[in-house]
Amino acid sequence: MKKHLLYFFFFAMALSSCKKESTEPIIGDVDERLSEVLASYQDQLIDSEFGWKGYLLTDNETPATFLFKFNDKNRTVMSADYKPAEVESSYRLKALQRPTLMFDSYSTLHLIADPTSSVFGGETANGYFSDFEFAFLSANADTIKLEGTFNKSKLILIKSKSAEESNSVFTSLQEVSNTLSKLKTYFKRSTIGGIECEIKLDGLAQILAFSYLEGEVLKTVKSNYYVSGKNIALYEPLVIGSTTVSELKDINFVTNTGIINAVINDDPVQIKEAIEPMSYDKSAVERFWRDGRQLSFTPWVKDGISDYLNDASITAGTGLNQRVAWFGYGDGFDLIGYAASFQLRFGVAISSNINKTTGLIKYEYYGALGTLPPAYRNIILQTGLDFTDPKGLYVIETGINQYDLVSASDARKWLSFKPL
Repeated sequence: MKKHLLYFFFFAMALSSCKKESTEPIIGDVDERLSEVLASYQDQLIDSEFGWKGYLLTDNETPATFLFKFNDKNRTVMSADYKPAEVESSYRLKALQRPTLMFDSYSTLHLIADPTSSVFGGETANGYFSDFEFAFLSANADTIKLEGTFNKSKLILIKSKSAEESNSVFTSLQEVSNTLSKLKTYFKRSTIGGIECEIKLDGLAQILAFSYLEGEVLKTVKSNYYVSGKNIALYEPLVIGSTTVSELKDINFVTNTGIINAVINDDPVQIKEAIEPMSYDKSAVERFWRDGRQLSFTPWVKDGISDYLNDASITAGTGLNQRVAWFGYGDGFDLIGYAASFQLRFGVAISSNINKTTGLIKYEYYGALGTLPPAYRNIILQTGLDFTDPKGLYVIETGINQYDLVSASDARKWLSFKPL
């Protein structure tokens, strides 16, 4: 028995010795490789004469655009669409669970992650659910993809190739939105991979949606996006039939045809105006109008021009910063009003009539309520008159308690409603 135990002891010692010899160089190799990877990433960040365009999507889907310039002293100069002035701070690369880019001193990037709501808005204790430490997911010569280590924010860095490209990083988003707004109708159509689609772009939230019919069922796929140059790039690719859409490239408006051209997967596509939806939910109108309901409304858009009446001048001139739609405000009429701190000052009265068969809502203009400021009288009255489309208005449900009303005559006029 002792002999067997002795053999076992020597065997265990030999095995332990073998393990020690085999693991030590492996650990050394791993550390060495990590150091090489970190050095390679740092060299890549530094080696961009015109900096890096940064596109951030936080965990609560707040988008932001940045311009970063990194140097070999672990310093970075950054600016953002929400704070264009350049600010210098520090950064470093470290091997955590994965190679990680850490912005380790308070910076412009930290503002949207700040847990104190009074600093930059956002939610108390969470800010906008952003990050300031990002793990590397992938990298090629021009693009680095990262993920926040805490909130899983997405950060994409694209190498800027010229001073002109860097200078336009904060204007490209609006320029592409302006191009798409040259289509004068609310509804927009395209054919992708042989499938007709309705396209909707929300320039504020930076969400692109495609709707198409599968049989008689309308299917909608959507993704957050960022704009680099004349390209719309999706954070998550969308699948339409057998076509995967990750980017719309070279977006441009052709004046003589009134059509927008773009490229998807090297295939040319056209985006055109449409005056009616591909498929219409006729029940949405009953969910929209409820007696006593109060919603906020936006200024009217006409022919792709946001706030074509300059309704914003009312807020600037009077301090009234709330637009309130109050359904059933009076006997047989709704109020389209202007308020501050939920105190209504004036507005217009319109009477609504719902057609359950068509799913449309029609309005009749009643007149002014309260004393309208002379400087803004025409704007306020026209806001009410714009509801009185002779064919009525489509009610498009865009989210929970969110709706768009669209002219049924030609779809060239619309506005939006959401909770106060």
